[in-house]
Amino acid sequence: MKLNTVRGRIISHSAVILAIMMLATIYTGLTTFNLTDSVSVLFSNNLLLKELRESLVQTDANLTNYLMSKNSDALKDYIKNSTRLAEISRKLNNEIRNDESLLLQRDLSRLVGHYLTETESCVTAKRGRDVQTYSDSYDESRRSVELIRYLAEQTERVFIADSLSAFSGFRSGIPATINTNAILVVAASLFSFMLMLQYSYTLTEPITILASAARAVGRGEYDATLPPLGRTDEIGVMATAFSTMRENIRKAFDELKSKAEIERNLMKERMVVLDMEHRLKDAELMALQSQINPHFLYNTLSAGMGIAWSEKADRTSLFLENLAGFIRYSLRPTFRTVRVAEEIECARRYISLIKARFGERYRFTIDVDEKTLEIQTPALLLQPLIENAITHGLGKKEEGGEVRVSVLATETEILLSVHDDGEGMSAREIARVLGEEPEDEGTGKRGIGLKNVKRRVILSTNGEGRIDIESSRGSSLDKPPAGAPDGVVPRGTTVSIHLPRQA
Repeated sequence: MKLNTVRGRIISHSAVILAIMMLATIYTGLTTFNLTDSVSVLFSNNLLLKELRESLVQTDANLTNYLMSKNSDALKDYIKNSTRLAEISRKLNNEIRNDESLLLQRDLSRLVGHYLTETESCVTAKRGRDVQTYSDSYDESRRSVELIRYLAEQTERVFIADSLSAFSGFRSGIPATINTNAILVVAASLFSFMLMLQYSYTLTEPITILASAARAVGRGEYDATLPPLGRTDEIGVMATAFSTMRENIRKAFDELKSKAEIERNLMKERMVVLDMEHRLKDAELMALQSQINPHFLYNTLSAGMGIAWSEKADRTSLFLENLAGFIRYSLRPTFRTVRVAEEIECARRYISLIKARFGERYRFTIDVDEKTLEIQTPALLLQPLIENAITHGLGKKEEGGEVRVSVLATETEILLSVHDDGEGMSAREIARVLGEEPEDEGTGKRGIGLKNVKRRVILSTNGEGRIDIESSRGSSLDKPPAGAPDGVVPRGTTVSIHLPRQA
């Protein structure tokens, strides 16, 4: 332990104070113990003799009562008190010692034993109706009682004399003990007071300076200087560490301010980027809408002109009404959501335009689960699929061909599908249309409608929606396999759009 440290100084001086106080306490304790011991011996011996006399009186009374009445209750009381008297007598000294009080205790113990022997003999003779024996034993026990009382009084006098002698010797030394204790206490108190004065200033002065500097730091005054304390102990180390900490805090606050300013600028830039991304997303959705095949408008308008030329008004009116309704629907922003019922209505208008152009060349079937009619879905999904089914799936058929449109709903998603019984697609064509393989040269715009729908589904559902294509290829010239139903080779393409219910 280093004495030049605050801890070492406090411990060393405290040890001196504790040593002085310990000496005073030990001295006082020893003298007090001597007095307590002598008084304790006095009271314990007197108490033992008192119990002996009381037990002797009760035993003698129970014996006399039994001999006179031969009552069983008196005999029980006799046995109980005689047993207690024997236990007390065993606590007395039974050895030969060179001490008057101990020798008296030995005689008293032996005499009690003789008394109990005579009383037992007296009780036995009484129960055996031996009058002479119990009479002699009773007389002997009476003599023993008197001797026991005499010896007990003598022993008590000796105990009192010894205790008074010890107490007198202790009492004569009490003034010296009090004076010695007073000197020790005063010396320890003065020494402690001197140390307290010295260290109260030595310890508190630099701590007060540090506390003032800490309050300044708490107020945010990091430039306040701490005066040198000129100490090498723990307080000096603490002052140095505090100065270093204050400087580090000041630098940290400066860095935090700089970082906060940079983060604010970054946040502003991020908000600008997010706004631009949002605008780009809206622009992309609108651009996707504008990619609807313009040949459709040209062909349908040509068909409308032909109908208007060959017929008078009814069919032309219905055709133009469906065309206008479809155009109005398709020119809305494609990033909106519509009810499934509206999307089906758009598909019906488109199909009526196709029928106006091709007549009964194609068969159309629409199967919609009524539970889906009020569910929201991205707009203009079915029309591009129907157009692809006619253009690419059934385009090479001279006549016939069927397109089935269906809308179903599960607990988690909506399923919109368009099926055609056309020539079908190979696995490579499906991968190319879905963007999983690059386009081959010369493919033109085949599949552009599906790609646009796929991108709008992904954008509108934040990537949760998807498009699946199932297709089987065959030819009307192929020979059907044995056992094929109706002798027809299975063929056709089914495009399914899976949308989450919340879309």
